[in-house]
Amino acid sequence: MNTSKEGEIIGALNEMIEAFESGDADRVLAHFPAHDDFVNYGTNADERMVGRAALRLGVQRDPSQSPSIKFDLGWTHVGTSGNVAWIAGDVTINVEMPDGPAMAFPARMTGVLQNYDGRWLVEQTHLSVPAPSQTEGNPF
Repeated sequence: MNTSKEGEIIGALNEMIEAFESGDADRVLAHFPAHDDFVNYGTNADERMVGRAALRLGVQRDPSQSPSIKFDLGWTHVGTSGNVAWIAGDVTINVEMPDGPAMAFPARMTGVLQNYDGRWLVEQTHLSVPAPSQTEGNPF
């Protein structure tokens, strides 16, 4: 892989994460293409967002429920083919709760990005939490 391309993609991901952490929906949406075909899955069953209006609502909902959300990106893998890239990574989500203690939980994220005129924009994301009932080495 071209390491400068990988750096660009990781940079775009980090910028999107910073925008999300700030709660600024316009900044987050700037990391997505102008069309409404992109898809985002969150960790909750109702977090299936297709297009700009749904993503805006999702981005606005999280900060309304927590005064502070931070993502610590761990292991990542980036692959590319032409102007398309895919990324997978481990992330720790740190959430400050308004009526209780802060929480930190591990999650996994995947995404597909496409290069539009020199900018890597997000076409698909998925964030999930590993099933706590599964023991290592057991798929169910």
